[in-house]
Amino acid sequence: MNRDELVFGVVGSTATPAAPITLAEAGLREREHLQEWVLAHPEMLGADVLIITSEFDRWMSREGREADRLDVLGLDADGRLVVTELKRDQAPDFVTLQSVKYAAMASRFEVEQLADAYLHFHSREEDAPTTAEEALAVLRTHAPDLSSDTLRSPRIVLIAGSFPTTLTSSVVWLGEQGIDFTLIQVGAYRLGNNHLVTMSQVWPPPEAEDFVVAPSRAERSTKATVTVPEAPWNLDDLARLANTATSPTIFATMDLCAAKPGEWIGGDQVMERTGREKNVHRGDYGGFAITLRRRFNRSNAPYEMNYAVGDTPQQYYRLSPETTQMWRELRPQHEPTGTSEKEAVKGNDDAS
Repeated sequence: MNRDELVFGVVGSTATPAAPITLAEAGLREREHLQEWVLAHPEMLGADVLIITSEFDRWMSREGREADRLDVLGLDADGRLVVTELKRDQAPDFVTLQSVKYAAMASRFEVEQLADAYLHFHSREEDAPTTAEEALAVLRTHAPDLSSDTLRSPRIVLIAGSFPTTLTSSVVWLGEQGIDFTLIQVGAYRLGNNHLVTMSQVWPPPEAEDFVVAPSRAERSTKATVTVPEAPWNLDDLARLANTATSPTIFATMDLCAAKPGEWIGGDQVMERTGREKNVHRGDYGGFAITLRRRFNRSNAPYEMNYAVGDTPQQYYRLSPETTQMWRELRPQHEPTGTSEKEAVKGNDDAS
């Protein structure tokens, strides 16, 4: 416990110090109390966290069902998972490995599976979604950029009564390797016949930005500028894109723009072609931005974007003549002909 923290009860002009105790001494339990507090107040895990599920144990491997049980799984507004492990007393050293294992397992969630987990966990709540489509809409409203790519890098939150130095040193090192850890210490105090509980973030320190983390982040930022540049798209790059399992929104954007090189194509036209909902459509572009950085080592899409070139307020896209020619070589069968795919199928059926 953080013995440097002082907690007082105040009545009028009198401040009475509260006595620090453990959660066990206060008669508080891990699952019955601590876990329920987190579920009721997800802000304990950070700003704008949506609780997806708790006590999740539906893990499968080639050998069959795995017996692991994740305490709490949340979702950030930026589409990242929040994997949370709870320990009422001092956190054991092995919890770092345990939480990394859960993060690795959770990172394999697909968006539809996450919506299913949300639907299952919240099914008994009033006004809860009743279908997978409604659950997915809740997730996309909370995290518009949600995609399979954003789910691949969960952040980890450990909440415990205290953390030994052996654990904190491991967490600091893992953070340097790019694994996002947050340590939150829960404290209990006795004040007369009442108990008080505090939640304090001990890592990363709130003020670390000023004198420890900032130089490292600046260095990483400089490196990122070098390694994720804007670069021209060539035929090999576009061939990789054509064979990448990305969303239909991106392919529809490329195909529609390739049909009218140099002209601006509105996002509404893309949605009309794919039939995807607006939140899903917007999330597809957010996920593609991550794909560009991670798989293509670049920051620029193969198409141009401009919001203010048409009469309708929406995002517009276009391809250069050079990119159009290369894309047509790669996907000639996907060039729009002015007849919808459904109409073409019906015409073929009538002809036969």
